[in-house]
Amino acid sequence: MVPSHAIEAIRRFSPTEISSFVASNGASLLEAEALALLDNPHCPASVCETFAQNLRLTAFYSVRVRLVRNRATPLAQSVKLVHYLHWPDLLWLSVDVKVPAQVRRAVETQLLLRIDKLSRGEKIAAAKRCSAALIRVFLFDPDEKVFAALLVNQRLREEDLLVFAGSDGASAEKLLILSSDPKWSYRYAIRRALALNPSTPRAAAASQLRYLSRRDLSVIHGDPATSTYLRRCIERLAPGVFTRETERID
Repeated sequence: MVPSHAIEAIRRFSPTEISSFVASNGASLLEAEALALLDNPHCPASVCETFAQNLRLTAFYSVRVRLVRNRATPLAQSVKLVHYLHWPDLLWLSVDVKVPAQVRRAVETQLLLRIDKLSRGEKIAAAKRCSAALIRVFLFDPDEKVFAALLVNQRLREEDLLVFAGSDGASAEKLLILSSDPKWSYRYAIRRALALNPSTPRAAAASQLRYLSRRDLSVIHGDPATSTYLRRCIERLAPGVFTRETERID
């Protein structure tokens, strides 16, 4: 075991000291020493590449993770090592802005390939903090709890929810969850999309109407997919505007 003071010293090595230390101890480096070198801000790309090509060192899972996260690691080596990381670390790396964009794309590819193997609990945990690539998948996951977890994700955008709320794949249960969400349900565009989607439970859809403009109410009223119930609600909100339409519909 390497003493803690020795590890701290390695983390503070100068570039010259790093090169000298690796040249003298490269064949017998311990896991803790390799990690300390990778933590050193002066660690050069040449050392990262040497570590990435060293089967003894990359046998240590912690070294693989650290190499992928280190911006000095050559991209080809980082992308190769991504294939040997576990889901939680891939998820963490996918949203770490310190990781090069090319590496994050490789990470997201691996996440998408493995998503079908996740348990329900893993999906719920991932939905809360995943990147945009996974958000687009989780939006249409059949499990309502996964969707509810996604609504607290800081990377979720209004545009993502509008795509979901305007699609045929949006279930009534998820639309109801969206209509009662304390953050998203107050957005005008979300209210409009909920009212327009025929799958939205009618009470939830009707509750959005009083917040919409006359123009949007007219669009919804004239949409063939709008239920009779929702049309009547619109007519009660603005009877003078929609009298003729009511007579025609009846």
